[in-house]
Amino acid sequence: MKIEQFVASPCSCPKTGLEQCLKDFSALGYRKFEVFTEWAESRVDIDKSAAEYLELGRKYGMSFTSMHLPAIADDLDAGVARAIKAAKFAKELGVKVVIYKAKTRELYIAGAKKFLDGIEGVGITPVLQNHKGTPITTIDDYRAIIKGINDSRMKTLHEVGMFHSVGVKWKEGYDFLKGSIALVHIKDQIGDTRVPFGEGEVDFKGLFSQLNADGYAGEIVVEMEVCRDDYAKTIKLLGDARNFCEKIIGGMK
Repeated sequence: MKIEQFVASPCSCPKTGLEQCLKDFSALGYRKFEVFTEWAESRVDIDKSAAEYLELGRKYGMSFTSMHLPAIADDLDAGVARAIKAAKFAKELGVKVVIYKAKTRELYIAGAKKFLDGIEGVGITPVLQNHKGTPITTIDDYRAIIKGINDSRMKTLHEVGMFHSVGVKWKEGYDFLKGSIALVHIKDQIGDTRVPFGEGEVDFKGLFSQLNADGYAGEIVVEMEVCRDDYAKTIKLLGDARNFCEKIIGGMK
């Protein structure tokens, strides 16, 4: 494993614009950024040119490596078409992994084949994401949607923190998803409560050792949701998190 695999997520500071996030994350040593298309103030507009975002990334020495697609909602066909367009836009940004989303289990399954066919040959990897409060909250939810989609083109995101929030340790989630994991998200927690890295219950040494042993070469996205309303503190904690992870990796060599 390398520290270069670690990515900063703007979910840490959802009220902050893209350029400010890129500037401040870069100053912490991060060189990779996860992109949103909804919700966060830093979200990108897929109806604009990718060139302006690429220029902004270059300005701060940042690349875009993963992206949350717009969630498929009531209008299945329109939602799938929008997700396909967003995935192709992500490719223009240099993104390698896109997070496929839908508002219900049925929509996840119904839209998957058309979506996967629509991005065939684009050269981008789609993943499902577990997230508390969504149709993929538990391992059973994940299992049902993976079975319903039944297509090996769809990979998975191991969302360590969100599994922890529902009582699933990282190893249980990892063993369930092993062989399909194309992206990892991390944060430290005590139960469902977010805490600074190193102060919680998540066994990062075990997680990183497992990823290293299995030759995982994908990105690991760092999320800092301890104090979203305190931007200065969040930035400090994001820097501390990177240093914390780097120290663990250094000790593995």
